[in-house]
Order: sequence, then structure tokens, then C-alpha cells
Amino acid sequence: MTDYKDSLAYLRGALAKSTSGTIMLEMVLADTHDERLALVERAVDWSVQELVKTRHVKQKMTEDGLSIEIVTFMKAMGFDAAHDTQYGGHCDIIVEAKGDFLWIAEAKIHKDYDWLLGGFEQLDRRYTTGLPGQDAGEMLIYCFGQRADLVLAEYQTRLEAARKDVNFDGTINGGLFRRSTHVHVGTGRNFRVRHTIVPLHFDPTK
Repeated sequence: MTDYKDSLAYLRGALAKSTSGTIMLEMVLADTHDERLALVERAVDWSVQELVKTRHVKQKMTEDGLSIEIVTFMKAMGFDAAHDTQYGGHCDIIVEAKGDFLWIAEAKIHKDYDWLLGGFEQLDRRYTTGLPGQDAGEMLIYCFGQRADLVLAEYQTRLEAARKDVNFDGTINGGLFRRSTHVHVGTGRNFRVRHTIVPLHFDPTK
């Protein structure tokens, strides 16, 4: 009989060129909540990349439509993902896994900054439980305008001003995501949020 470790090494080798396949395998093998969280975020990143590749046909899509596409990508990777689940309200994206793991994302098209801040409040105060294994979530910002990086930076500035309890990781000051931590009002435990902006601007000159 083939040794388990040999079989696993073979699978990892066979999937080495498939990011989505590798994520699927590692999620099955994940033993801790932090490992599952890292893999959910990798899956979101891969899904966002696929979404952005075809942004030219996404210009009139709604928040729900974009979120459903991400859920579809994640389901294809084997995640127990869903859209519009009723956990404290209509959650945009959820992922559940063994060990009572629950990750929730709130998704907003960038219309104005108050709209985005309202989305954060929904994620924080309405949808998330803050329980062990359920103490991390995500803000997904769909940006159809130019310079998504500047939009994200301004969003961070405004959220810090509106919520003095939200502490951003000072080492992450570039790129298309930020990380923050605050005390969850329901449990008193630290709650982690990744804030990711999705650059969907498309306005070719030719």
C-alpha cells in the first residue's frame, strides 16, 4: 500500500501548477482556525484575480452579482460558501468549515465613503458573532473608479476617524488590502478584519 505521506506529496506535486487546486487540498488538510482563515483569504484573492481579468464585462454588475461570482469560484474550490445567508441579516458572503469555523464578508461597491463605513458597521455589529473560530471577517470593496489604492487609503483614514477603537496594522501601508483589529462588542474578544479593494476600473482609450 502506498504510504499516506507519499500519496499526499504526489497530490501536492500534481496540483503545483493549479492555485485553486492547491487551495482546495490544503483546506481539506487544515487543522486550525488560523490555517482555514489563511486559505479562505487565499481563495478570495484568487477569485478576485479571476474577477478582475474579465472586468470589461462586469461594468454594470451589482454588488450581489459580483459577490455571487466570488461565491461560485469558492464553491468550485470545494468551500462551503454561500451568498445571502441569514446570520444576523443578509450576509454577502459566508464560508463555513469544520470546528464551527465561520468567516463572513461584507461587500460594497464604492459609491461614497459613508456607504463603505456603513458596510463595516453591518459586518461588525450585525453579522459577526466574535466567537472562537468566528473572530475574523472581511470588507470587500468593489471599485469601478480610478486608483483603487487611493480609495482604499482614504477609506482607512475615514474609518480610523469614525471608529477610534479600530486599530490598523501600521506595517501594511500599501497595496490593495489592509488589516485591522478591534474588540468585538458582543464577546469582548479581538476581532480581525481584512479590508480588500477590488480594482474593476475599465476605460480603454483604444
